[in-house]
Amino acid sequence: MVEEIFQTDPISSLGLPSPVSIGRDASVGAALAAVQQHGQGYVLVVENGKPVGIMSEREVLMRIVARDVKYAENVDTYMSHAPETLTSKEPIATAIRMMNEGGERNIPIVDGSGRAVAVLRTIDIIRFLAEAFPAQLLNLPPRPHQMIADSEGA
Repeated sequence: MVEEIFQTDPISSLGLPSPVSIGRDASVGAALAAVQQHGQGYVLVVENGKPVGIMSEREVLMRIVARDVKYAENVDTYMSHAPETLTSKEPIATAIRMMNEGGERNIPIVDGSGRAVAVLRTIDIIRFLAEAFPAQLLNLPPRPHQMIADSEGA
């Protein structure tokens, strides 16, 4: 049943909000302001509405903080370029696979013309799981020896 939901439910069923986005010619300062103002953990960099890059809180920490970066510099230098995209019609399972295998944390969702309509974040998948399977998640036994492959946090 669980696998069936992931295979049949499209990404559109998650009800994702419109993406937080800025133009490719924006400054690092504008990108930081957008990340902070909207609290979504990312800003999508678009050109004519189509995603050309993304800057997440992770990129901010790894590429900007503690470096001598001028906020007037172009965001193009510091964003992750050419993010992989999905359409809202694709199954949630495809997004989970992409996140798991490719290490993606934020996946731009595009329409048929390639224009960004949303961004699927890891937290959106976690919320979906928590809402769809509350009893199973709340009753999972602890795994004290589990190791996380990538360290997270500040």
